Amino acid sequence: MLVQLVEGTRKNIPSYGKFTAKAFHPQTVTMHQVCKEIQEHCGAKASDVVQVLRELEDVLQLHLQAGDKVVLPFLGTMKMDIDSKVFDKPEDFDPAKHIKRFKISFLANSIKGERALFDGVKIDNVVRIKQKKSAE
Repeated sequence: MLVQLVEGTRKNIPSYGKFTAKAFHPQTVTMHQVCKEIQEHCGAKASDVVQVLRELEDVLQLHLQAGDKVVLPFLGTMKMDIDSKVFDKPEDFDPAKHIKRFKISFLANSIKGERALFDGVKIDNVVRIKQKKSAE
């Protein structure tokens, strides 16, 4: 895994002038590449994998929008969450006014406290130091 170091630039918080480590993602793997790799590893045709993944997307959308948590045992749990603005009283709540965005939360599966998706993660390199512009 690659890491970038990011300098804090907000003068009113304790991290000002200090650095944090963030994951650096130099490339995006496409569905085509994922399907090709699955085909190479398990013998399923890439076109069949595409069909299953498209159906998975539809099923996930249906259940996540219904408020369900979706557990895929070898991967983890997904659920839909909401970022909201604050409001004074419950009766003041207006979804169009107060909901800022919807997001999907994902928690990697854990077996006896170990998360298989994290097995073998190594920090390979610090790729860059990023100094943000001041955001006073």
